[in-house]
Amino acid sequence: MTAALIGLDLGTTTVTGALFDTQARRVLHLARRRNNAALPGVRSGRAEQDPGRLAQRALEVLSELAQSGPSIGGVALTGQKHGLLCVSSGGEPLTPLITWQDQRTAERLADGTTTLDRLKERLVDLDWRGNGCRIQQGYGAATLFWLVQQAELPPATQRVCTIASWLGGQLSGQLPVSDPTFAASWGIYDVVQGTWNDGFLDRLELDPGILPPVRPAGEHLGDLDAGIARKTGLPAGLPVYNAVGDTQASFLGSASDPVQTVLVNLGTGGQVCWAVPAFEVPSERVETRPLPESGFLRVGASLCGGEAYAWLNRTVRNWLATFDVEVGEEEVYERLNRLAACREDTARLRVRTTFQGVRGNPEIEAGSVEGIPLKGMDLGALARATLQGIVDELYSLWAGHRGQDKRRQVVAAGGAIERNPLLLDLIEARFGLPAQEPPSEEAAAVGSAMLAARRSPGLA
Repeated sequence: MTAALIGLDLGTTTVTGALFDTQARRVLHLARRRNNAALPGVRSGRAEQDPGRLAQRALEVLSELAQSGPSIGGVALTGQKHGLLCVSSGGEPLTPLITWQDQRTAERLADGTTTLDRLKERLVDLDWRGNGCRIQQGYGAATLFWLVQQAELPPATQRVCTIASWLGGQLSGQLPVSDPTFAASWGIYDVVQGTWNDGFLDRLELDPGILPPVRPAGEHLGDLDAGIARKTGLPAGLPVYNAVGDTQASFLGSASDPVQTVLVNLGTGGQVCWAVPAFEVPSERVETRPLPESGFLRVGASLCGGEAYAWLNRTVRNWLATFDVEVGEEEVYERLNRLAACREDTARLRVRTTFQGVRGNPEIEAGSVEGIPLKGMDLGALARATLQGIVDELYSLWAGHRGQDKRRQVVAAGGAIERNPLLLDLIEARFGLPAQEPPSEEAAAVGSAMLAARRSPGLA
C-alpha cells in the first residue's frame, strides 16, 4: 500500500493540502487556496462563512494534489475548531458556518444582559474544569445556546458539527461525526470521561440528539464518495480519516520530541501548547485539551495572533488610501517585515495585541499602543513592537502556567511564522529556549496525515 496521504487543513484564512510521504516523513506536494468563504454584509461582531464555498476551495486543493503524480492512499482532515454548523438529515448545510471569531453571544439583549451572561448564570454551580475549558464566546456550545434562545435553530437540524467534521461527512457520503479534540472545543464535552457532559446539556436545554457521535481522531471514517472522486480526480473508495483539531494536528506535525517541546503556533489566532501525560486542571486562560495518543495538551490561546499583524497591514493601507495611494497587501507585508528587521528595538513602543479581547477576561476588549513619542512614531518600530506584542502575550500564558515544567526547545509553526522570519528570533529571545520551525511546512495538514498513518497498519 502506498505511504502517501493527503492532509487537508480547513483554516480560517487558508485551505491547505499536503501530500505527505508517511514513511519518508516528507512533504511531496503542497496546494493552497485562500479561504474566501466569509459572508459579506453580516452584522458587526459576527463571523460567518459559506460552507459550500469552503468545500469548493477544498475540492480545488484535492484536485491539484490528485494531479501531482504519486498514488495516494487516503485523505486525512483537520481545521479550525470551536465553530458550529447545522445540517439536515441529508448532510446539507442549514446555516452558515458560525466561526470561532463570532461574538453574537456578547450582544446586548433587551434587559441589558448578554446570551453569554445567561449561559454562565445557568452553569454557575457546575464544575466546568472536567471539560478542559470554560465556555467562551465563539465556542460551539455558546453559539448553539444562542440559536436555541433566539429560536433560530433550524427545525430540520439533524446534527450540529464543525466544518472539518462536515467535510469529512461530505467526502465519505455520511452524516458528520466528531472526535474528542473538536468535541472538547465546544466546552460541553467531559475530556476526562470522554463523553458529552449531560449536566451541562440539561442546564442549557440543548438536545443531545443533534450532537455528533464522537469517534477517535484519525480513525478510518469511510471511503471517498464516487461523486467527489469524479470532481477531484481521486480514486473512488479512497479511505477518508476522521478529522482532528488544528491545534493538536499542528503539535503532532511539529514536535518530534513532544515531552521536551513548547509549540508556538501563529496563524490568524495564536496558541502556546505543551503536552502533559495526565489531565491537569485548566484555568480561565489555559485549557487542557485531548491530545490523540499522547494524553493531553495544555493550550493558551490569543485571539489575535497573526491577525494583529494583519491589523497593522490594513491600517497602513487605509491611511495611504486616504491620500489616494493604493499599495497591495503583500507589498505592505514585505515592507513592514524589512522595516521591523532593520530595527534593533521598538523605540520603547509597546503594543498590546488584544484587539479582539481576551478569553476569560471580559474587561479587556481591545488592544493598545503605548509609549508613542511626540517626535513621531517610526513605522519599523511599530511593526517590530506589534510582532513583539504577539510573542509577549503567548509567553505570559506559558510562563504563568508551566510551574516547574522545563522544556528544551520551542517549535514555532503557522502561516505568520512562514510569512515573517523575525518572529522566530523574537520567540527564541522571549522564551529563552532554542527556537526552530517545524520539519515540514503546513504542520497541521502534515500532523493530520501522520495521525491517520499511525491509525492504519501498513502506512506508518
